[in-house]
Amino acid sequence: MPNKRDAGRSGTSAGRRDTAAGRWAASPSPSSRVWSGVLASIAAATVVLACGGGGAKTPATGAGRADAGAEGGPGAGLTTSPPPSGLPPMASMPPPGVAGSKKAKRRPDAALAACSGATRTPAKDPADLVKRLGDGCMQASKMKPASAMLRGQQADKDTHQENKLRVEANRCYRLYVAADDSVKDMVVVLRDSAGDIVAESPGPAVPEDGAVCFNAADEISILVGVGSGKGTWAAQVWSD
Repeated sequence: MPNKRDAGRSGTSAGRRDTAAGRWAASPSPSSRVWSGVLASIAAATVVLACGGGGAKTPATGAGRADAGAEGGPGAGLTTSPPPSGLPPMASMPPPGVAGSKKAKRRPDAALAACSGATRTPAKDPADLVKRLGDGCMQASKMKPASAMLRGQQADKDTHQENKLRVEANRCYRLYVAADDSVKDMVVVLRDSAGDIVAESPGPAVPEDGAVCFNAADEISILVGVGSGKGTWAAQVWSD
């Protein structure tokens, strides 16, 4: 029959075993921690899939792309090619209701359009042709030379050439221009000091159908650009 001392030792040993078992129960093994993390990840993935993927984007359908193009307008996604390097750069768009220069107005004249149109024979010397153009229209225009003879040599790969000219108020002007046979295409643009276009033409006169009359004194720019070919050109401004 056990005595009280043996019973105490047995109770103490049992208590230590219970305490150790509690520690093992409170501290899971490394493998159990890994499996707990795996199960938590699987559970989270299941929730995301069940909710539609959270931030996943639905691919655009053909109809969606068509709608997007319609919203962008006819020119959506389109790019434009720059003009040939030899042509003068485009002027900025004038404000609504304003067409061209505020400092000059075009004066159509059928007699001037007829006289310059009748003198288109090429010449080896462009300056000689310009002189004949001015002389041929002198009676109809009642004009005389208002500038020296402008000359240049240019190719379609070159940038435009620019000359300046002072014009007077209440006077009308017309420019005559010619190039040799090697220049296949050219354009001349007249701009006022604000950068607005006064007139433009491929020649032989600018403007082709008359003259430009200024309501204020100004300094205009004469821009010559070659679009095709390479050669020499000449130009002269006439005024009344």
